[in-house]
Amino acid sequence: MMIVLEGCDGSGKSSLAELLVKLGGTGVEVIHATRETPNTMEWFNEIMDRARTHNVVMDRAFWGQFVYQKPSERHLTFDQLKQLEERLKAEHGLLIYVYAPERVINRRLNKRSEVASLPVKTILRKYKSMCRHSHCPVIWYNTHTGLCKDFE
Repeated sequence: MMIVLEGCDGSGKSSLAELLVKLGGTGVEVIHATRETPNTMEWFNEIMDRARTHNVVMDRAFWGQFVYQKPSERHLTFDQLKQLEERLKAEHGLLIYVYAPERVINRRLNKRSEVASLPVKTILRKYKSMCRHSHCPVIWYNTHTGLCKDFE
């Protein structure tokens, strides 16, 4: 089983990943995609192959590079993103958009002495656009209120 957590820094992705590990026990592998990880089609396909026999939680995955990076810095094309989303859907994986209000995210980042690479408002707008254009179902999880909903 593969669960992909997408969202802004400070939204609660890592906390949710930790909770999923506690619920799933030692059989859950967490992979955190960052600017430094390969983030290529091949890398994501290898992880999805592993998820056929293991429980994998990705703490940020495909969308991050489309939100945070310039087109010249990305390792995926929009067509490849579509293929990955369609594969996640076909293999019954989950895509969860983890979010919180802008003021809450800013407070969390300040508490950690972190500064977002873009204004949080811009990041949230870009993630919402990714949700609207996704080729697989997206579950929205608000870490501030605990509310969960399907994105239509």
